[in-house]
Amino acid sequence: MDRAQWRQQQLQSSLENFIWAVEQMPAERLFTSRRADRWPVARIVFHLTCYEQRIALPWMRLWFGDDAPPRTDQTEDAQREEADWNGGQGHPLADMLADLRAVRAAQIALIADLPDDAWQRELPALWGPVSLHWLVTKTLQHTLEHTDEILRQYLWWR
Repeated sequence: MDRAQWRQQQLQSSLENFIWAVEQMPAERLFTSRRADRWPVARIVFHLTCYEQRIALPWMRLWFGDDAPPRTDQTEDAQREEADWNGGQGHPLADMLADLRAVRAAQIALIADLPDDAWQRELPALWGPVSLHWLVTKTLQHTLEHTDEILRQYLWWR
């Protein structure tokens, strides 16, 4: 397996693990949290989907010749996301997961044919000058972080 295939596999398997974690939570707990300082599982799904659609994929496209997305303030991004969430109204879990699968599939397709030497080329991005390798690694980390958070809620809900 070459590096490109390995990266694609990691993006796919981390998504599958995330979705599996979501599926462990009983339906009646998806929109509530066991702790006031933590998001419910459905809100985590919404957040990851927003991140992948609004940040990860648009910035990945920079390495393929697209213009850089407009830089936004993190506070403004968080406020927009919270307003769009609107307490979960109009956000069926199945639709959010379908959107997440679609955006991750777009990422996987995008990186399919990138030559190895292009992975380390740094470009000015939202996080400063980073490589596409860094951005894909960040995407994996973010997915795994939220997978862990969901599994903790599932395991320790009492």
